[in-house]
Amino acid sequence: MLNSLEYRNRRVLIIDDNRTIHDDFRKILAPSDWTGVAIEDSAALIFGGTVRKVAPPRFELDSAYQGQEGLALLKKALAERRPYAMAFVDVRMPPGWDGNETAQKLWEIDPDLQIVICTAYSDYSWSEMFEQLGQRDGLLILKKPFDTVEAFQLAHALTEKWWLRLQFRRKLEKLESRVAERARELQQTNHALEAEVAEHRRALESLRLLGSAVQQSKESILITDAQLDLPGPKIIFVNPAFTKMTGYTAEEVIGKTPRIIQGPRTDPIILSRVRQDLQRGEASEGEVVNYRKDGTEFILEWHVAPIRDASGTMTHFVAIQRDITARKRFEAQLFQSQRMETVGKLAGGVAHEFNSILTAIIGQSELLLGDIPAGSPLAKNATEIIRAASRAAALTRQLLAYGRKQVLRPERLDLNQVMAGMQGIFRHLMSSDVHTQFIPGPDLQAVRADAGQVEQVLMNMAINARDAMPNGGKLTLETSNVSFDQDSVGRYPELRAGDYVMLAMTDTGAGMSEEVKARMFEPFFSTKEVGQGTGLGLSTCYGIVKQSGGHISVYSELGRGATFKIYLPQMDPHERNPLPPLHPPDLPLGTETILLVEDDPALREMAGTLLKRLGYTVLVAANGIEAMSLKQQRGIGHIDLLFTDVVMPHMSGKELADRVRALYPHTRILFTSAYTENAIVHQGALDQGVALLQKPFTPAALAHKLREVLDQPDARALEPGPKTFDLTPIKIELNTS
Repeated sequence: MLNSLEYRNRRVLIIDDNRTIHDDFRKILAPSDWTGVAIEDSAALIFGGTVRKVAPPRFELDSAYQGQEGLALLKKALAERRPYAMAFVDVRMPPGWDGNETAQKLWEIDPDLQIVICTAYSDYSWSEMFEQLGQRDGLLILKKPFDTVEAFQLAHALTEKWWLRLQFRRKLEKLESRVAERARELQQTNHALEAEVAEHRRALESLRLLGSAVQQSKESILITDAQLDLPGPKIIFVNPAFTKMTGYTAEEVIGKTPRIIQGPRTDPIILSRVRQDLQRGEASEGEVVNYRKDGTEFILEWHVAPIRDASGTMTHFVAIQRDITARKRFEAQLFQSQRMETVGKLAGGVAHEFNSILTAIIGQSELLLGDIPAGSPLAKNATEIIRAASRAAALTRQLLAYGRKQVLRPERLDLNQVMAGMQGIFRHLMSSDVHTQFIPGPDLQAVRADAGQVEQVLMNMAINARDAMPNGGKLTLETSNVSFDQDSVGRYPELRAGDYVMLAMTDTGAGMSEEVKARMFEPFFSTKEVGQGTGLGLSTCYGIVKQSGGHISVYSELGRGATFKIYLPQMDPHERNPLPPLHPPDLPLGTETILLVEDDPALREMAGTLLKRLGYTVLVAANGIEAMSLKQQRGIGHIDLLFTDVVMPHMSGKELADRVRALYPHTRILFTSAYTENAIVHQGALDQGVALLQKPFTPAALAHKLREVLDQPDARALEPGPKTFDLTPIKIELNTS
């Protein structure tokens, strides 16, 4: 369509003040009668030779006789979107604009207009015209009088030029549009490529970070193919943590199955379950025993999951693994410690109840022995009863030591001095073929402990070491100052960070198996033959050390002896030992009123009888509630001393003492117990101002303790309590069976 005649503009504007010129141009460009001969003649004149007949171009002419009129026609044509292709403009058109000025005005409106200046060179020279109009490719000069053919050719050439420029411009605009569109497409493509490159870079960075994380991870990471048929998937990648955990390098395992780290104790049932989970496309996790390259076992915790491609097909498996051997060992130690704690509470509870019975037996036997005439055969029987009960009391003390329920009398101790003082005992205790060596640590710090109990620990451990060396050997005792930070105490669940004194005892005996080590602190556990030991030696050591705020551990292997290490907290060097109480040598009597509260019937009967024989007025109650109701029921006057058990049903001895003091501020309090877990006994020491008589007790011990408490000056200086204290009786069914 661009080449169709419809788009060829043949419109010509003639601006000349001479109407004859207009007629001439019409005859040349738009004649009313055009013949073929004329066109052939014109063509022959131009091109030479014979030419064929062609349809002549038809020009559309508009006339203007002044420059202003021509400008108006140009504006109108542009407004109608029918522009002129060219204009013939006369140079001299008085009285209006001349040709040069008219051309300038026309170009201001339509720069594409082709203009021919018609002149006889009488007004302007060529140089003046070009200087005034400038060098334009749309300007030609036609000399008057002009030739017909020349005028026609100018019109034809310039309109063709205008049309060609128009086509060129349209094509250029289309080309520019296509270029712009292509540029936009390229820009969009470029943006897409930039985004893709950025995403690719992010992916590469993520892969780099992921790769670095995998390489730096403390967790073992293993990747295999997805082959589940026997012999199983092949390893294609392992990270350095795998090598550190198993001892196998990547080169040693790539291409092999994970069976390379399995062994005799690897559970095949677990492996079968893993395979079944993966066959279903599910993740699998658990724990299993595996083997390092050097053959040692370790416990592996793993999580295996399938890796899928974009279509959802499983292509690989990834396993994240960690060595939990240390954690399992710690959990076992913690479980063992908790079990020992439970057994200790049970043993202490049994010993507490048994102590109450022994106290009654010993007390009644001593009362019986006092009533039997001297020389009577029954006196010997009563004495044997007392001896047997005393041996039983020693056994309960061992159980209480294990259960950490006995009352210790801690003091400032130098373990080097304790160890030196026992050298003679150790020489007599050990056989002649056992060499004993003492290595005291320099500048040893003091500890706060019960000297007798520490000696008992050393004796029990030494006896245990002697029995482990029936054919002789070497026993080494050594001490040193040690410190533990938070990281180093992680192996011992009950040990806190701080400064300690270590006492180690090492023998060269038969050693212990793992099974024996796991149970060696349990009460009544023994590897000796029946009748050769009670099984309470090491359990007693365990309880004493724990109650002293310390820790006891053992390292032993079969055939390589054993080392026991005791850690006791270092004592503040500025702390002083309390002065021990003094006991008068004679059995003292008294006349005061004593309120006896004891839930054990046998012990209550024995203590009541003993107190009456010592001269005291005795009020007896089976529990705290019954004791509080005695005053209201019987109108009893002042009570000088409350003698009460600590642990009782319905109301504890501590609570009863608080209520009694609220009513009678000057009433003295004496507690009795085989053990206590409340504020009366804290860390094995008596609280300030609290008097305690340990069960089992003898009549002499009770008599002396009573006078000790009653004869102390009253330092409380307490005002009498309110007389309106609420003593509303509480009805509770008591089980006295």
